[in-house]
Amino acid sequence: MITGFDHFIVLVNDLDVAVQTFRNLGFDARGGGQHPAFGSHNALIALADGTYLELVAFRDPALAATTFWGAGVAKLRAGEGWGGFVLASNDLANDAAHLRERALAVGEPSAGSRTRPDGQTVAWHIALINATTVGVLPFLIQDDTPRTLRVEPANAGLGSRARVREVIVAVKDATTARDAYRALLGGEPTRVKNTAGDVEGYRVACEWGSIVLAQPARGGSALAEQLAKRGEGLYALTLQIEGMGRDRRELRQRGIALTNDAQGFLIAPEFACGARIRVV
Repeated sequence: MITGFDHFIVLVNDLDVAVQTFRNLGFDARGGGQHPAFGSHNALIALADGTYLELVAFRDPALAATTFWGAGVAKLRAGEGWGGFVLASNDLANDAAHLRERALAVGEPSAGSRTRPDGQTVAWHIALINATTVGVLPFLIQDDTPRTLRVEPANAGLGSRARVREVIVAVKDATTARDAYRALLGGEPTRVKNTAGDVEGYRVACEWGSIVLAQPARGGSALAEQLAKRGEGLYALTLQIEGMGRDRRELRQRGIALTNDAQGFLIAPEFACGARIRVV
């Protein structure tokens, strides 16, 4: 079964620069390793709830473009920022088969691996939906090696106090996306719109967090601009952090631009490699 959020991908041009960028935000970003078969390498930011942020750069973009990263390479050319997100499964082959019965285009599970800086090999299987890692729908993953080899538990930095509360997915047609998420996760999404009235869509509520399928109601919004520039897919991540007031003060002291709202604040995307991260 699908057990919850697994991780969230940020596509970046230069991994070393991205690591320093996120460390400047207070996150404990650590080198993850290389994916030799896919032309990519990564760094990881563990969060308190067991999920993580994955910073991904392409060491060999030409090779990566021939793999499941193909759409990700194209999205990165349009600008740094969120790639896709991933849900965890404890029975991937069975989940993939059931989702195909619900008319979702789920591929057969395929093997993946990377070599950590200490030489340890980490292995897993993934199943893509609609043959992409960066689309409207997430893809699924199940570990072959212990999860603690893939990502160590969070024990330092901002991430050690952060839990995923909500993700926002930018979509062109919220009704079509709603139907796809019904098939993926079950339940009945609820209609939502923002206070400005320029974004509408559906909320998919799960016991492990919420997914908002957001469609621009008119042009001119940041969501509409992002859709035009980078296409559909993961748009924003909301983290719940205890004692966020202290973090807000520290971020401002470091010169990070923030936008306050009623519950928390948004880190300006240009200070997070294009990723929209909201803290509440």
